[in-house]
Amino acid sequence: MFAYHTPGVYFEWLDIRPSAIERVRTDIAGFVGIAARGPLHQPVKVESWTQFISLFGGRIPQGYLAYAVEGFFANGGQTCWAVRAADPESARPASLDLLDGTSQPTLRLTASSPGVWGQDVTVSVARSGEDRFSLTLRLSDGGQELWRDLTMQPSQPRYVEMVLNDPQTGSRLVSAQDLGSPAPFLENTPSPRARNLRAGTGRLAGGRDGLATLRPAHLSGEGAPPDRPWGLATLEVIDEVSIVVMPDIMPKPVASVRRKKPPLRCDVLDGEPAPPPVPETPLEFPPPFSNGQILALQYALIGHCEKLKDRVTILDPRPSDVTPEQVIAWRNQFDTKYAALYYPWLRVPDPLGLEGLLRPVPPSGHVAGVYARADQQVGVHKPPANERIEGAQDVSTPVDDIAHGDLNDRAVNVIRSYNGRGVRVAGARTLSSDMEWRYVNVRRLLIMIAEAIDEGTQWTVFEPNNPDLWREVDRVARSFLDGLWRRGMLDGATAEEAYFVRCDETTNPPEDTELGRMICLIGVQPPWPAEFVIVRIGKTESGTEILEETGVNNG
Repeated sequence: MFAYHTPGVYFEWLDIRPSAIERVRTDIAGFVGIAARGPLHQPVKVESWTQFISLFGGRIPQGYLAYAVEGFFANGGQTCWAVRAADPESARPASLDLLDGTSQPTLRLTASSPGVWGQDVTVSVARSGEDRFSLTLRLSDGGQELWRDLTMQPSQPRYVEMVLNDPQTGSRLVSAQDLGSPAPFLENTPSPRARNLRAGTGRLAGGRDGLATLRPAHLSGEGAPPDRPWGLATLEVIDEVSIVVMPDIMPKPVASVRRKKPPLRCDVLDGEPAPPPVPETPLEFPPPFSNGQILALQYALIGHCEKLKDRVTILDPRPSDVTPEQVIAWRNQFDTKYAALYYPWLRVPDPLGLEGLLRPVPPSGHVAGVYARADQQVGVHKPPANERIEGAQDVSTPVDDIAHGDLNDRAVNVIRSYNGRGVRVAGARTLSSDMEWRYVNVRRLLIMIAEAIDEGTQWTVFEPNNPDLWREVDRVARSFLDGLWRRGMLDGATAEEAYFVRCDETTNPPEDTELGRMICLIGVQPPWPAEFVIVRIGKTESGTEILEETGVNNG
């Protein structure tokens, strides 16, 4: 920093050009699926399984999302984005209207998100002064919030709407709405003796999950209102996502969960009275999608990745695909370097006991965690294969060596249970017919390189497009690729064999520079057995153009 000792006007010229290009994270997953609670069609950043439960609830019979996210974190995932999908037209939050001393509705408490989960929230009202009251909110799983000395007077700092609805410090369970009771202040304070309360306690009611009318479009985002995207489409704006998973494409067997009644406390004589019972609301299950709908949704996942070019998707087989022939037939409908298919399903411990001690679940969430773990421990260049899947006790369908070979030849990644070695991923192939793009790690490595160079050269957009700019781009790109090669992320005995960079008058002829386009040609040698891959990055004022091709080192 300069030191200024005399009065005057000083100018400091700061160079906004980064001295180096940094690697971008490749271990962040995006999940779309069915959850017990949480905001609808809004991506939420989640950094632990515990945080997911607090935001979206735990495992439910109607969805696989919680199982997938749990598998992601169990296998080494650190960060993901989760999107809860449902029919926004039929999903409803539970609510409870509190009455004042004149039996008029004065305060509405509404669950923080739609769903029958809100019917598990009990509300206890207590007066704490002439014009003050307290609210205790409870969930049966032990969650509790206590809000003291609230008031119905908008001018007061403890005004109930202001306190409970504060986005930073407010309630995680409910929002508050002043219903404008005709009773004057003081009399409009919620009464513990209201007729819709039992000993000062009531329960939210009227919640709906919005699953019975769930359509494939609610997951894919197709046809959503322009200003309110749905499902997968909401992840388009989350640039850091590099793996996309949507396990709730698959049908779920209809099952029920018995609610445990709290034990009677005979040893407590003056304890709190029992809250009103939870209404026996039948579970809403989504309609099972047809094979055509499942296929269309998996095409939507692939299209999402091919459009954005900065992520891949992990596909699940249908639960009805139990033989290698059936899986191969399904796999043959795809040809893309942006997706990989894993077979069979996993059997994981299930506290709900829906299908016994173990429940079959799609493998995509657990495999996404394996990707993340390999990225963190070694790097995105490492094939995510021969890796143990944590949290899985078994596979739903055993695969022998002969079937494994057939499936591997058709680019179906097999998951097997090995004696003494646990359940392991035994494949790392994409669904591309182009042999140069047959490995997941090659595809993801090139995504990382292209995105890192793109983000690290954003400063070039409004710079004069001349040889000075080309030399600077050449320098930072070459330095970045050299760092990758020295970390073992590129093959080659020498730097010249591992990569080349060309950003000069040969890649930027006058007809391109006059249009405001700057082109940098980059070639890299991914880990064996991939061939040399060339990436053409074009920078313009309107954005970035990235083209890939395989070939020989012509640098």
